[in-house]
Amino acid sequence: MHVRDVISRTGPGPNAGPPGRVAGRAIRIRRGRYAAALSVAALIVTGCSGGGAPAAAAPKATADHRSPSPATTPAASPSAAPAAALSPLASRRLRRYLAGRAGDVTAALYDASTRQMWLYHPRLREYTASIVKVEIMGTALQEAESAGHSLPPSEAALMPSMIENSDNDSATALLADVGGPSAVAQFDRSAGLTQTQPSTLAFIPGTSLPGWGLTTTSALDEVTLVSRFAYPNPVLSDTFRQYGLSLMENIESDQSWGVSGGVPPGTVVALKNGWLPLGPSNWQIDSIGWIAGHGRNYVLAVLTEDNPTEQYGIDTIETIASDIYQAESTAGP
Repeated sequence: MHVRDVISRTGPGPNAGPPGRVAGRAIRIRRGRYAAALSVAALIVTGCSGGGAPAAAAPKATADHRSPSPATTPAASPSAAPAAALSPLASRRLRRYLAGRAGDVTAALYDASTRQMWLYHPRLREYTASIVKVEIMGTALQEAESAGHSLPPSEAALMPSMIENSDNDSATALLADVGGPSAVAQFDRSAGLTQTQPSTLAFIPGTSLPGWGLTTTSALDEVTLVSRFAYPNPVLSDTFRQYGLSLMENIESDQSWGVSGGVPPGTVVALKNGWLPLGPSNWQIDSIGWIAGHGRNYVLAVLTEDNPTEQYGIDTIETIASDIYQAESTAGP
């Protein structure tokens, strides 16, 4: 794997819109080889396991949240950073590490302190697997807010298990309740996700796995998505976005891997992971989240494909995440 397409971008002013497209770059979507391993994929439920912590209450009124929130979001038209600035995603250690790893990796990092966006392999588009559940959550919350009421009881019952336990049945039911892929696409547009295409498939062909897992996205869009929950913005009110964060901060313990790698106790971590077998020795492993505390405040998304095993992809993401956490200790205005 070669380190390429590392881009630095900075953003102006508070409450700016989402980061824009990378101009003049071709888009490459990795379709995967899931058709060659239907018998394997059919036996594995993507992004789902049982159990979990008690559900958070659905939002009804404005409430304080323990997480710090800067007055900024990723910018709509970020300018190039000074040439001397070094991307945390292109450190010498990471270059050496990724050069020896199999598969594809794309990543995006937004530092709220410096208002700087860093991109790694921005031309890649990857399958979301279960991280699309954050889009479904955002759709439901935006619909409730637009209607001027709290979440309907049916949706409030589904939301915690969909996010905290990554329950696929809850996600499928909630997706139908909000209006399907077209409703998610509408939320995506309002949130500034310009490189994401919700899947309209009911199932992954030849399997019983839900088709929403084949939604395609970019690391840039995923950072934009998480930022809509992490920082004040016009897309979701504080009440609704903080409710979403509370669920992402309460992920069941066996799913609390990924961008939380290398982050010490006492740090706020709001995350969502996705994992999906696409074919023989080909796992899609994704992790997105917000890290705040101990002098850090950033959003990180890492999407990977062609991992020979699930754990291999997790290890790749956690090594990147740990390196980023250390690098962010020196970040600041």
